Amino acid sequence: MSPNEPDPPADSVTRPDQIELPALAEIDLLHGERVLRCWKAAFGYLVMTNLRCVHVWRKPELFVRSEWHTGPTFFFYNLGPPELVLGRFVQLAELYEEGVGVARFLVRDAPEVCREIEAAREAGRREWAARRTRALADRNRLELPPVPPGTTVVVRTIVKIRCPYCGNLMDETRSLCPSCGAPVR
Repeated sequence: MSPNEPDPPADSVTRPDQIELPALAEIDLLHGERVLRCWKAAFGYLVMTNLRCVHVWRKPELFVRSEWHTGPTFFFYNLGPPELVLGRFVQLAELYEEGVGVARFLVRDAPEVCREIEAAREAGRREWAARRTRALADRNRLELPPVPPGTTVVVRTIVKIRCPYCGNLMDETRSLCPSCGAPVR
């Protein structure tokens, strides 16, 4: 879309804080996560929580439980600063070990959306750091109840692995990270 093109129709641009309940229900919120703001974007919504930005979009399909889908998701711990593109789009880029994930969202007041995401991104990074610190402290703390003398105690070894997405430690038997909700395998 070039800068000389006319404005998009009013129903395809941002309307803050108006999201359909089925679309909101499609987001699997992490422990302690809360929705801060949402904007109407093409085919769906850009939802900002205290930990990430999620695109919720409509894709009608037969024989699925919901016409709403989530993705892409941009976690604040490795999200770069939001960029303003052509004065109308907000571009989000997340750095992965495999490369960069990028998405553009058409919104009404793109500069304001960029400012809000940037403020939330900084707060979200601090929250992710606090979560990581708590997870490490929990891992290092092994609390055993007092045992009467002469009792045999069997202690099993718990193997911990790092989440490939957020780096938090978790039991190797888990299929989803308890901190960021990402699939491990």
